[in-house]
Parts: sequence; C-alpha cells; structure tokens
Amino acid sequence: MNQVKIQSTRKTTAPGQYLGYSLQQLRLCHHLLRLKADYQVSLELLDDIAVHTPCGRLLLEQCKSVSSTNAVADRAIDLWKTFANWADLCKQKKINAAETDFRLYVTPDASPALAAELSNAKTSDSIAVALEKIKKIHKTGKQAAAVDAHIARFLAAGDVVDQAIIQNFALVIDKNPDESVKGLLHLSVSEQVLDDIAAAVIGMARDRIDNLIRKGLTPIIAAPDFQNAVRAFIRKNNLANLLISKSAEPSREDISSHLNASPIFVRQLQSVEASPDLLTTAIGDWLKATADKIYWASEGHVFASSFQEFDAALIRKHKLVRDEVEDTFSEKAPEQRGREVYRRCANSIISLEGNEVPDHFVAGSYNCLADSSKLGWHPEYAKLFPQDESA
Repeated sequence: MNQVKIQSTRKTTAPGQYLGYSLQQLRLCHHLLRLKADYQVSLELLDDIAVHTPCGRLLLEQCKSVSSTNAVADRAIDLWKTFANWADLCKQKKINAAETDFRLYVTPDASPALAAELSNAKTSDSIAVALEKIKKIHKTGKQAAAVDAHIARFLAAGDVVDQAIIQNFALVIDKNPDESVKGLLHLSVSEQVLDDIAAAVIGMARDRIDNLIRKGLTPIIAAPDFQNAVRAFIRKNNLANLLISKSAEPSREDISSHLNASPIFVRQLQSVEASPDLLTTAIGDWLKATADKIYWASEGHVFASSFQEFDAALIRKHKLVRDEVEDTFSEKAPEQRGREVYRRCANSIISLEGNEVPDHFVAGSYNCLADSSKLGWHPEYAKLFPQDESA
C-alpha cells in the first residue's frame, strides 16, 4: 500500500466538510458504499473509522482535515499521535499489527516527507531504514517537545510491532473527499440530483451511527444492510421532482430545549393535550422544516415566494379539514377534535413548486404557521392564541 494522492478536476471542497457533514461521517459512508462482502464499518470505536472484515483483518483509518498546519510533517503531533495510538492498541492486544492495515487519510493537501517514506516502505530493508529515522527524530531531555511523548509511545511498542505498523501503513492525500462518495453513486444516480442524493446518503450513515450511540450500542454498521437501504432510497428518490432534506435529525437536547421554551406552536399542541411523543415529533419536524427552507432558498432549489404559496395551500387545506372535523366529530371534546385536525393536516400531501417534499416538511411547515397563529388546532385557537397583526 503505497502513498496515494487522489486528484480531481472538480473544484476543491472546503477542508473536511461536505454540505455540513464531518470528514469522519463522509468516510464512514464511503467505506459502507464501496464494500461488496459481509463487512462492517465502525466510527470512533477502534479509530476514526475501522473496517471489520469477515476473516478478521482490520483497516484502521485516521482522518485529518488540514487547513493551515501540516498534519503529516516529520514532527507533527497529529502524525505521531496517530502512530502512537495504533501502537497502544497493539500493546493492549486489541489488534494484531500483522493483520491490520493502517491508513492516514488527509485532506485537502499536505507536504509529507517522512510520512510518505513510511507509506512507501514495504521491504524489510526500507522498513528498517524508516524505523531508524523515526528513532533519530525522537528527542529527549531538554530538547524534547510535546510531540516526543507520542513518538516515545510508538517506539515503546518495540521494533516488531513498529515494523509491522510501518509495513501495513498507507498515506492517502485527497483534495476532494466528497468525490469518494459521489464516485460510488454516479452510475446509479442522474447527474442532476447527484449532489442531493450523495448528501442524503451521507446523512443516512450519520443518522444510523448516531442512533446506535444514543442507544448505548456499538457504533458499527453492516455494509450490505446499508447498501440495501441506499438502493431502496435511490429507487424511490432518484427523480428530478424531489426536494431532498439536508437537515440533521434534532438531538434530544434540541428537542428538550424547545419544549422548555414553549414557543406558540408547542403551546398550541399542548392546548389540545398532545401526547409527549406527538410533541417531540412536532418539534423535530419544525426544526427540520425550518432548516430545509433556509437551505433550499439559499441554494436556489426553491424561489422564496414559493414558500408563501405553499403556506397558502396549507391554510386552505387546514380550513377544509377543520370544517370536516367540526361536522363529523361535533360531539367530541374540543381537545380531541383539535388533535384530529392536526393529524389530518400533518399527513397531507402537498407539493412545493410541483416537487415532492420529505414527510416531515408538511407537518413542520404547519407548525411554523401555528407558531405565528395563522392557524391552529383547538377549535378556539384564535381566542387562545391571538395573531399579532404587526408581525
């Protein structure tokens, strides 16, 4: 595994970021998409990324996003902290250096010297020479700096382990990390929606890992299962008339914060005795729909005025639903009628500029309107939550 430098004709992406996703999340998605056998990929379990193969061999990948500093300079802390951590895992017998591939993935660029030599050292002689160079740059006593503690940790593993790590080490420098995902999707996805689909798929990988972490489970995903989910998503969404959400799934802290703040749309739902689960879902829908509006408008996917037309359609639908519920369920308690109005409105299918929208967007947009009291759920919502005409 020699040093690899990946070039691209596309415009360089901002270091370590693609549409708001971290470099680790992007690389997680890349490995899940590229693997064809019964492999698993973990995030921040053994390393930033670890690929677990059925035969037991591992790939540990450390991801570095570089801006002004050179993370792979001969005495860079990032470089030697990475090697030291690998050596520690070997010393702790958590991994076998001879059965592990070690990769340092750097973006957008770097100026490696010794790191490149380590990556290219594959014969016993070249590995021995590289190890001696490491020993020579290690300083002790008054000359020692912070980096030397990490070099010492690496060397403390012993020559046998160190040589095995060097032999299985590869340096990868990639100017455009997002291409590693889009390149795996482009044969299945039209160019018109490639960026949106790629971002959505990265979000799928991120959400799966986040859900495992939140549940206290091991953050590892089976590649075949993920690929099946991606294929199903592409079959459903590889259309030009689809608006894809880029909004992240709100955290428990975000939900709790907005619940405690009690904005008007939350109080509107509480007035009809909405369940805790319904409140949680509504706040999440509101947060995601708000983020989607900002993104779609800023990226030119939707004209700003179209959101007003969409809101008008929601208000028309609300009036029809409210009239029908009042006629059909007049004997029910006002709170029950209000919950029925909300459920019917939230489950409505309404397009935006003729485009299909994600499931959360209609419900979230209804809650945006409820937050300004342009509509509501309780039969007496206009009295309970009078609209501020100056707003």
